Amino acid sequence: MRTVKGQGSYTRKVDGSEVVYDFEYKVLENVSDVSEAELLALANRMLKVDGNNVSREKAKTANGDSTARLLTPEQKEANKQARKADSNLLKLIKAKGLSEADLADLLK
Repeated sequence: MRTVKGQGSYTRKVDGSEVVYDFEYKVLENVSDVSEAELLALANRMLKVDGNNVSREKAKTANGDSTARLLTPEQKEANKQARKADSNLLKLIKAKGLSEADLADLLK
């Protein structure tokens, strides 16, 4: 098991400023790093957190408190097509062997 350091951020609702904070967490390198009971407890905690996140967002949406935009099927399809076009363009750029500098020169 090893410790990983990370950095997170959130936006203050009061003034819209971004607050950055440091955090650290343990990473299991192998299943043998923890006992079977600990592994089961960690898996159950993860499932509980995931279930809560989904249910919280559903409740927020139902109560009109969600900041997530609900998209119509047409908007979802348009976004999907745009992502596909972007992906195809990126594949073409990579296939041509163009670098980021080459692209910047082309856009000047």
